[in-house]
Amino acid sequence: MANARLQITDLDFDQIKNNLKSYLQQQSEFTDYDFEGSSLGVLLDILAYNTHYNAYYLNMVANEAFLDTAMLRDSVVSHAKTLNYIPYSYSAPRAITTITVETNDTTPGTLTLPRGQTFSSNLIDNMSYNFTTLQDYTVTKSGSQFVFENVSLYEGRLVNYNFSFTRNSNPKSIFQLPDNNIDTNTLYVTVTDNVGNTATQVYNHVSDVLDVDPTTNAYFIQEARNGNYEIYFGDGVIAKQLVDGSTVSVSYLITNGTTANKANGFVPDGPIGIYSIVDVVVNDIAAGGAIREPVDSVKYSAAAQYATQNRLVTFKDYETYIRSKYPSIDSLSVWGGETDVPPVYGKVYISLKPKTNYYISETEKQRILTDIINPKSIVAVQSEIRDPEYLYLIVETSVQYDPKKTTLKEDAIKTNIRNSILSYRDTNLNRFGASFVLSKLQEAVDNTDVNSFIGSEATVRVQRRFEPNIGNSASYTVKFNVPIHRGTITNKLKSTEFDVFDTSGVRRTAQFDEAPQSYTGISEILVTNPGVGYTTAPTVTISGDGSNATAEAVIVNGRIQKILVTNRGIEYTQATVSITGGNGYGAEALVVVDAKVGVLRTIYYDSLAQRQIINANAGTIEYDNGIVNINDIRFLSVNSSDDLVHLTIEAEKGIIQSIRNTILTIDQDDPVSIVTTLTQYSS
Repeated sequence: MANARLQITDLDFDQIKNNLKSYLQQQSEFTDYDFEGSSLGVLLDILAYNTHYNAYYLNMVANEAFLDTAMLRDSVVSHAKTLNYIPYSYSAPRAITTITVETNDTTPGTLTLPRGQTFSSNLIDNMSYNFTTLQDYTVTKSGSQFVFENVSLYEGRLVNYNFSFTRNSNPKSIFQLPDNNIDTNTLYVTVTDNVGNTATQVYNHVSDVLDVDPTTNAYFIQEARNGNYEIYFGDGVIAKQLVDGSTVSVSYLITNGTTANKANGFVPDGPIGIYSIVDVVVNDIAAGGAIREPVDSVKYSAAAQYATQNRLVTFKDYETYIRSKYPSIDSLSVWGGETDVPPVYGKVYISLKPKTNYYISETEKQRILTDIINPKSIVAVQSEIRDPEYLYLIVETSVQYDPKKTTLKEDAIKTNIRNSILSYRDTNLNRFGASFVLSKLQEAVDNTDVNSFIGSEATVRVQRRFEPNIGNSASYTVKFNVPIHRGTITNKLKSTEFDVFDTSGVRRTAQFDEAPQSYTGISEILVTNPGVGYTTAPTVTISGDGSNATAEAVIVNGRIQKILVTNRGIEYTQATVSITGGNGYGAEALVVVDAKVGVLRTIYYDSLAQRQIINANAGTIEYDNGIVNINDIRFLSVNSSDDLVHLTIEAEKGIIQSIRNTILTIDQDDPVSIVTTLTQYSS
């Protein structure tokens, strides 16, 4: 029949077979033919399978042709290569140590700690790891000891390979490295021009062709189709070309990546020189280990790095570049100094949360600045790395449940609720830029058991921890970086206990206390615009929901220098100010009322459990800015398991947004971080 048509848009096997069957049934020869169970039915199956296979194959080929839809690592890496992006390899953990070799001899001399000297680490999950040096260290004897300071030990096994180069068999001068889990940052490449030549030249890795000329001893690196890495050399136009008959020597570390992070003890596997009495002191525990870059990360980072054009200008430039060069970070935050508090112009601040610890060591910070950031950053802009500031959430939940609808005991219910809260943390918190939403947390709690739970309530407090300077007087500024709630008699700031001397010199076990205020006045008036042309002091009028507050302006060179509060007034929770007269114009000011600033005091409880005040003015609390300022205080000791002072206060809002270097988290090791109260429902 001339009008018979096949539906070519259906690609599923059953649809293809039915379309073929329908097409044949429209032919006069097969009008009443039963295809099921017949030989022709088998042929239709084969045709349908063949068509389905081809459709699937072509669809996958089309997907692999684009970076954002490709699934195979080979395809993604190939697309990334066109954007000049090389996926990062495994990264070996590095520890900084001081190694002392005892000789029992004071005769002057020198000793070299050679490249490749191996050490065994302490047990991590019942396994010891091999660490090694990657350079020679030479020192002069001090007394009877050789002291090697700031020695870097890298986890892994050092291997060496030699490749012979002949242009006929390898015209592109590409050499594949046989090991999969190598750290490409530890590559050490040398070239000997011919067999009879003893001169060896060191070649350096280059990623930017603008950094080389035809005489530069440089090599390039790329990931091969089998997942291994390849090095290749220049062609005489871009970097130096290899001489026919050259020998290429390659040395690098084979590493386990993240598993040896946190190693903090080492012993040498053999003598150093002729000496076997060796002491290793760890300055910085092993850190920085990472696995090779996964496919999803390559797809994101390749496009992002291409957008940076190999420079550090915007925040995204810093984030993409640092992630590619230092992959052992879990979260990263970058912000300009102009947005800091107080503003600092001409600076970029960076905060890094490592995958296996809370903080990055000072040595690692300096290495990141020196080796990664500074070579690519703008000359006039300084970079500074800040530690993350952890804002701990204290969650108190009250759940009403029907015991008739569950077989679980109360302890099991509490455990399930705790796991739900920790799951919410792992999904939504523990990183820079995260947001805590109280309603979402309550939803997670309610979903723990939708059958027996009637409803729940939750209260969230925020906690900051700081390290006191024991035995010395000091002032402290504790930044919550979120608005905090003004306390009441039953709900106010709490702190861990600590020991101080009272005014009589008696040692007391004290704590910080938020002083109650029954009325509020005007704390200060901030001049936001000094105006111009004032010949006499203008009239300052304060309006608000309180009474009796007065103030006077101070004029310098026709401008308002400051406004002095002459009467604080009472019962203000909000106020505005107007400035009139004085023959000038343009002046503006902002009123700060006591409701926005609280008073911090230190107290202790006597033998009769009566509160006694040690210092009635121990500091201030800025509620809107979330800042606690602690005046000069001398801590003698701190009564906490981590030797830190904990300040806990209720958040002002149920939505908490982390900014800059703040990380919101819930400390599962703190027994009071999650407290659940269960109430049985009775119908």
